[in-house]
Amino acid sequence: MHSNCHPLLVPMIPVVDLLGKMLGEDYEILLHDLSKEEPFIVAIANGHVTGRNIHSKMTDLGYFLMTSLESQNLDFLANYPSEAENGKALRSGVVLIRNEDRVLIGFLCINCDMTRGHIIKDMGEFLTNLQPLSFKNLKSERFVRVSDLSPEEIIDKMRQEFGKNLNYLNRTERVKCIEMLDHQGFFNLKGSVMMLSRIMGKSRYTIYADLRNVRMRKS
Repeated sequence: MHSNCHPLLVPMIPVVDLLGKMLGEDYEILLHDLSKEEPFIVAIANGHVTGRNIHSKMTDLGYFLMTSLESQNLDFLANYPSEAENGKALRSGVVLIRNEDRVLIGFLCINCDMTRGHIIKDMGEFLTNLQPLSFKNLKSERFVRVSDLSPEEIIDKMRQEFGKNLNYLNRTERVKCIEMLDHQGFFNLKGSVMMLSRIMGKSRYTIYADLRNVRMRKS
């Protein structure tokens, strides 16, 4: 910490340490004093991010912001790209600290090492990358919960639902029944198609066709 700084910057010194602790080691926090003839660093936390210390010089952007007419009405810059001396990619921000006369007296800078962020981004893209199935009528695999009820109990509930034996269902009712059975995981049970074929009085090919149409409609 530099002791001979502008009085308005003194309250910002513990802010540098706080942000350094709160944001973590990937974030460099730095306070510049611009009020003297030559700018200097008042306080720095996590200087390993850029390799700087209390004696380091101002960056080219810093000198630009001090002298350019474009920055006269600027209060801060956020999330702009920057680069450490070793080529490491950074995400940076700076607050332009002014006195009551709008005279620029300091910079509060934050520089984030994006290395871990890029690793997380690449991992996220890898973990969410999908290759759809190339079959004409099947683009994904469905995992359906198997009901705790026995096949006979499930069929009995369907009879109660429709108010009649399942062999008396018309085609619309039959398709609706098959859709409800599929939702309950009935067709994951061994021998379910043959059982339903016998109860409905329809061939297993009809049951399979209805089931395929139900699932195609949902996909």
